[in-house]
Amino acid sequence: MIDTSDNPQTAVKELECQQEILLRWLDNPHVTNEQEQKQAEDLLISAKFAVKQAEEKRKDLTRPLDESKKRIIELFKPYVDKLSNGINALNRALNHYHADQAAVIEAARLSVLAREAARIAAAKDTGEIIQPLAEPVAPELPKTSRTNLGSVTYRDDYDIQIVDPTLVPRDLCEPSMPKIRTRVRSGITNIPGVIVSRKYIPSARLQGGKR
Repeated sequence: MIDTSDNPQTAVKELECQQEILLRWLDNPHVTNEQEQKQAEDLLISAKFAVKQAEEKRKDLTRPLDESKKRIIELFKPYVDKLSNGINALNRALNHYHADQAAVIEAARLSVLAREAARIAAAKDTGEIIQPLAEPVAPELPKTSRTNLGSVTYRDDYDIQIVDPTLVPRDLCEPSMPKIRTRVRSGITNIPGVIVSRKYIPSARLQGGKR
């Protein structure tokens, strides 16, 4: 049971003791087969639960202690960072394995289609009537994987990296207001596509120096 006292250091130590085995497993996760996939998915669920548990405990401690909130957050940060780094490593390993499985299935699908195309081409010469495939060309990769602790769903997405900003189409680029403001404040107000007009911001001050 997690310590409910006001000692954050004790709470972190107890959390770390509770999740000692999990932290060891998160040190260097790898996924090379279906069994390891299930294990990694369970670790991912456990690590996310541990992060949530740590965040809830941290909030319990910081809520009445606003003046020491920053100190407590920094105390929890190394532990939560270990979990977050482990989650990132698990996500990378699972993504790599899932991508490999998808590639295997896609290769099998293309192989079946190639053989079917060859059969159809050969039938043209013999006049044989080719029946369409009754079964799916290749099995589908499950989007959701059930584990002992819950489930992990894999959503299709894209990894996007900008390698040359000068080649990105203009309609995908947004003007940077902070950079424009900095240039205007440096004295350059003639900027193509930008209207710069002076304005005055009133700043009221009460007697005694309070705004």
